[in-house]
Amino acid sequence: MGPPKRLLRLVRDHWSIENRLHHRRDVSLGEDACQTRTGSLPSLLAQLNSTVLMLMDRAGVRNVARQMCYFGAHLDQALALLLTGCCSVY
Repeated sequence: MGPPKRLLRLVRDHWSIENRLHHRRDVSLGEDACQTRTGSLPSLLAQLNSTVLMLMDRAGVRNVARQMCYFGAHLDQALALLLTGCCSVY
């Protein structure tokens, strides 16, 4: 055990990782629902999801799910993000 302030910081750090990374991967990108289990495809999909999240972080996206819906309707903006790193952020 340690001092209460240190323990609180450790707990907060853990949940910030959960909320910042895992929740976005599981909920916004549907990673847990993916049925791909064999070969190298699960690893490739995880790398693509990481790339998507990195690009959205770089573009300043705050709501990944909403931005994914926007990209679904505006493929030109999704392509712009991939090619230039810039897009309309919603």
